[in-house]
Amino acid sequence: MTAITMRPRLSLEGARSLLDAARRHAESLGVAVVIHVSDPAGDPLTMERMDGSPTFSLTVAAKKAWTAAAAGAPTTELATDFNADPALLHGVAGNVEGLITVGGGVPVLVGGEVAGAIGVSGATEAQDHEIAAAAVAALDV
Repeated sequence: MTAITMRPRLSLEGARSLLDAARRHAESLGVAVVIHVSDPAGDPLTMERMDGSPTFSLTVAAKKAWTAAAAGAPTTELATDFNADPALLHGVAGNVEGLITVGGGVPVLVGGEVAGAIGVSGATEAQDHEIAAAAVAALDV
């Protein structure tokens, strides 16, 4: 039996690289968003609010990152799963503080383990997801 396990964890340098990639992609789309990068527990590593992004997106981006880290899956997948099952939607989503089932949260997976996550908010749901997914794809892990 192993008493201690080692798990991957996004470094601050990695978090900043993720944030920079997300910002570049948002700029290429011509949108202003909030970008929130978290560790595997969903706790913040870094955040940026682009000029012109909505104030409420500060909270939404953080919840998207937390949800993606906690679930180990993109929030777009959760949205599909929860919307297809009303009992799941009301039983879980309504009772887990911070859980959000809106696209724009994507986990950083290393060997199937959550190393961190990114949440993006401020554009359309599809654009938020695209920005987050592009940033994760650009990360050298």
